[in-house]
Amino acid sequence: MCAGCFIHLLADSRLKEEQATCPNCRCEISKSLCCRNLAVEKAVSELPAECGFCARQFPRSLLERHQKEECQDRVTQCKYKRIGCPWQGPFHELSVHEAECTHPTKTGNELMDILDEMDQSRLKEMQLYNSIFSLLSFEKIGYT
Repeated sequence: MCAGCFIHLLADSRLKEEQATCPNCRCEISKSLCCRNLAVEKAVSELPAECGFCARQFPRSLLERHQKEECQDRVTQCKYKRIGCPWQGPFHELSVHEAECTHPTKTGNELMDILDEMDQSRLKEMQLYNSIFSLLSFEKIGYT
């Protein structure tokens, strides 16, 4: 069982207030009973996996690095995002966009308006997160 499925299984059982059991053999499982099989992990890391951006095949052990640093089709954002540029696109188009981006030439007043809008958006987002965290802090959430 992969680590993601294992954690998901433990989380589900905790929500249901039950003991987690293996879906195959039904024996009880927990973090304390878990042990790693390094040989299997090594073998799995060498299996091919497809890049989600360019669809090329890579060994699983190299895929994350490729997607974060090397893939020319990975989604990236303009370096002027902090001053309001909404552009995002493939990495290979980034230099062309940044050469043509109008945000660095905006006046201070225009930038202040953009930053105010961004602040308002972040404030609304924080209020939403706070209300969600407040709801999740209850011991049990009941419904009728």
